Amino acid sequence: MASGRQLYNLEPLRGFIDRDYQLITPNARLARRIKYEWDEEQKDAGRVAWAPLRVAPLEQWLLEQWQRAADESRLPALRLLGQEANLLLWQRVIESDSSMSGLSLLQPAAAAKQAADARDTLLRWRLNPASGSAQREFLSDPDCRVFLRWLLEFESRMQRAGYGTAADRLTALIEAKPSVRVPSPILLIDVDEIMPLQAACLESVAGIQEEYRSAGDTATVSLLPCKNREGELEEAAAWSARQVACDAEATLGIVLVDMATDRLSLEYLLRREFDCLGEDYASLPVNFSTGITLNRAPVVATALRMLDTVVGPVPLAAVAALLQTRFSRQTDGQSDLAVRLMSRLSADGRADVSLSRLRFLAAESLTEEGQALALGSILRQVAGLRLTGRSSLPSEWLEHICEVLDLWGWPGYEPLDSLEYQQVERWYELLERFAGLDDVLGRMNFAQMLKALRFCSQRAISQPQTRESRVQVLGPIEAAGLKFDKLWLCGVQASNWPPTPRPNPFIPQPLQRQYDLPRATAEREWRFVEQLTAQFLWGASEVIASYSVETDGVPELPSPLVRDWPRTAQPEATADPVAPHWLAVREAHTLGPALPDNAPVVGADEAARLGGGSGLLEDQANCPFRAFARRRLKVTPLSEPSVGLTAAERGSLLHSALYILWGELGDSRALGQMDTDALQSLAAGSAGQALSEDRRVRERVDKPLLDLEEQRLSRLLQQWLALERARTPFRVRAREAPASVELAGLNLKLQVDRIDELEGGQVLVIDYKSSVNSLSHWLGERPRAPQLPLYGLAHRDVSGLAWAEVRPRDGGFRGLGTFGGVDGVKEDLKKALRSPGSPEDWEALEREWHTTLSALAQAFMNGEAGVDPLSGACQYCGLESFCRVGMAHETA
Repeated sequence: MASGRQLYNLEPLRGFIDRDYQLITPNARLARRIKYEWDEEQKDAGRVAWAPLRVAPLEQWLLEQWQRAADESRLPALRLLGQEANLLLWQRVIESDSSMSGLSLLQPAAAAKQAADARDTLLRWRLNPASGSAQREFLSDPDCRVFLRWLLEFESRMQRAGYGTAADRLTALIEAKPSVRVPSPILLIDVDEIMPLQAACLESVAGIQEEYRSAGDTATVSLLPCKNREGELEEAAAWSARQVACDAEATLGIVLVDMATDRLSLEYLLRREFDCLGEDYASLPVNFSTGITLNRAPVVATALRMLDTVVGPVPLAAVAALLQTRFSRQTDGQSDLAVRLMSRLSADGRADVSLSRLRFLAAESLTEEGQALALGSILRQVAGLRLTGRSSLPSEWLEHICEVLDLWGWPGYEPLDSLEYQQVERWYELLERFAGLDDVLGRMNFAQMLKALRFCSQRAISQPQTRESRVQVLGPIEAAGLKFDKLWLCGVQASNWPPTPRPNPFIPQPLQRQYDLPRATAEREWRFVEQLTAQFLWGASEVIASYSVETDGVPELPSPLVRDWPRTAQPEATADPVAPHWLAVREAHTLGPALPDNAPVVGADEAARLGGGSGLLEDQANCPFRAFARRRLKVTPLSEPSVGLTAAERGSLLHSALYILWGELGDSRALGQMDTDALQSLAAGSAGQALSEDRRVRERVDKPLLDLEEQRLSRLLQQWLALERARTPFRVRAREAPASVELAGLNLKLQVDRIDELEGGQVLVIDYKSSVNSLSHWLGERPRAPQLPLYGLAHRDVSGLAWAEVRPRDGGFRGLGTFGGVDGVKEDLKKALRSPGSPEDWEALEREWHTTLSALAQAFMNGEAGVDPLSGACQYCGLESFCRVGMAHETA
């Protein structure tokens, strides 16, 4: 190359190129690099046209020879069984065998993958499981014996359909008659391991074979211990940015030992270091050897979610994603209607939403002008296709898949960037391959089809086309034979370099050891990794190896292959868990208060619309901002999905059951006259009626769980009635009685759970609770639980206030009053409250409540809305992402 440094030195290959050798490499990346250098050389020479360099990876070149022979009718054609189809066919075989044999597998997809790998390994190592000694080994192992049964059925189905894998094609190439010979000699470049099947193919098709080994100087090496995996990746990303800043022409490689786990994390860190997270997202000067699976590409993930709306149910998170995606014609995902829809779905408490419920609520969500969410219209049109009752071949489903996506307007009306455009192309290529699986999958309903399509998308790789870059991120095998100025080996812990052997469970262990199969033994893994490490050393002038000194709290050691390398200083652990990058961003900006402490004063019109009860003052007491957000801004956290009943639902059912129960009893006299059987019947009836009247709970929770709850609630009511039976005589004067109180211009609507009139005429106001409470929560300038004090102010004839703690085993009353005879309701206020300066009599206590609660109401009306929570108030608030309580404390 005339400018810059070469990515590969062609000079040692010049003589072979001039003699028209076919160049063979161990991997596609090395072949592309050699071809790139050749093309750049021709451009620098001023040529506008030239003969392409004959270079290809070994496997690809051998398959090209099979194709040439098939085109010349020298061997029978085999339709290629791709990776997705191969695994799907294995799954069908395994599922069919399981239904006949009664064999049940927890992970049939994983078994299919292992079976496919086992068959491919047997073909590539030219092992016939039906031969005498090999067959005895297979039959002596239960798992291998089952695999043989699967294998016979798999082979039969493939032959009937005329399919073959890449290994089948290479096997056929050896048997071609007459043999297929290539006229030109071949040169194997840095090809260290040739499988027996490949060796036999080379012997069959190639005449002259020569080998070339790249030579290089011994690299300067160093070993870097890192405190953890994240720190290790951060070091590698920062190193690459520093090197590019110092020398833009340097060729850098980062080899990830665990590519599957670390790729996405490293990509983010590299984008951060190169400032490619925003508008410059597509300008990252890094090339990755592997992409992501297609189902993880946002535009394709959206398409799969849209197809889910044909059969349902749809996960709640997927509904939110469909509302907000830009890959759709529906554009009102940020509207108030969308927020209202998500709130109602969240209130249902289900992680998954039925299609009927989703269609109903989406269509019902209307503005005052009569406009509805576009989602409702789309879902109705999708349902109108009536696809759920059909059974079709994959090729027949293709048209309907496109129909559904067209109704959604996928992939949207906004322009796609280059990466998204390529992902859409990969999606259509996947659909074309899927349409060719009629012989493999047969007729399926829509749900089965979608499951198979999602399976294929999870195995299809989306690798964007990018220009050749000076920074390469590769797996260990892809990096073999490549040249770099500097190379970073990331993740060389002793625990995974060399990796732990993982012999295939469907090939007998003795055969794996005898034929030295991949991943079979520690010795083989050591030799393989030792060879790779040696290639890295002569392929770069400087090599840095890094490892984590601990993984998930477990200490780690460096690989024996690198432990003697000179070590650089180990980074000191930092006590701050925040990444240094974000700390630097924070220091570069001045932080002001997260939110102002005062909101606008509540006007007369707003006060008239506010509504609310004791909860308003409870919010103001626990945190002024909570009251402002919930009561004035109407901000409500979404409910968390729950399989069973939530604590709030259990509390509501308890209140309903007690309401029904005391409606039947009326007073303590009726309670005392009932025998044990009658009480059991009353408790069971009240619990059952409470559950039957709660439609929302019955729709959300399965019947077995409701039956268990009915039994629990019935036992709890019986225990509580036994406690109430021991009280002095009383009658229930009111249940869920409405009341109101006005404080500082704020009109609060209340509802009292129960009001008892005692034998001496005293009035006891009762509030049901299923938790433990403290009388101290009634006191102070900000009482945590002002509900009962408000009831006391609303009912001027009240003689006592009490929580009825209806709990298993240790329930009871807890309160204050001017009378005795109710266990748990204390007459001695000073002793009961145990607080300095607490009121000594009931009248003083009522005056304190009026002063305190009026002050809270006035604070709310004045717009006091500072983020100032009481201890523990944030635990169940749900507004932390809004109030930024951590930032508020930090800048206070």
